[in-house]
Amino acid sequence: MHSPTLYRLCQGLLRHTWARIFRVSVSGLEHLPPGPAVLCPKHQRWEDIPVVGLALPPPLFYIAKVELFTTPGVREFLRALGGIPVDRASPRATLSSFRQLLPLLARRAYLVLFPEGTYVPGRVGPGKHRLIQYLLSLQERNGCGPLPFIPVGISYRPRTVGFEARVRLGPPLYAPRSRLAPALTTRLMAAIGELSRPSLTGDP
Repeated sequence: MHSPTLYRLCQGLLRHTWARIFRVSVSGLEHLPPGPAVLCPKHQRWEDIPVVGLALPPPLFYIAKVELFTTPGVREFLRALGGIPVDRASPRATLSSFRQLLPLLARRAYLVLFPEGTYVPGRVGPGKHRLIQYLLSLQERNGCGPLPFIPVGISYRPRTVGFEARVRLGPPLYAPRSRLAPALTTRLMAAIGELSRPSLTGDP
């Protein structure tokens, strides 16, 4: 069960410990709508997860692979932080998990979905449109849309100790029908690539 208090506590601890070495900056917050919204960040290293959590002020709900939720204790902790397990190998289980998102969307929550599905360093990997299609199906069937999908670029610069992470939000993208998920995914990946450009090209 999600615990906003635990989320804020962990966020505060990160800001006073981890973030002192690994600096995080954010731009484009004007593109963040009131919610609900689906944030779609670049995924190139494990640090992307706390970086996004530190960059964005509201509590976030992360859509994550079910394998992370198999260990007792860890499972409850991740759920309390807003983790949402998705079994990509089982469409029926995935659909069941996604139905649990309806109350969150009704509460105007912010969901985080890494469209690459895994780490892809140094370039933009192919986006996986299936989970985006499920979200668009919820939008169609339950009138919770139009859902804004926010491309989020993340770029890293090494420092003497740690690194600097820059998070950039782009304008929201929309699709009225689930059958348009592949086209929406293509547009999202193109925007994510542009927003992540310093890390992906080696530019300063």
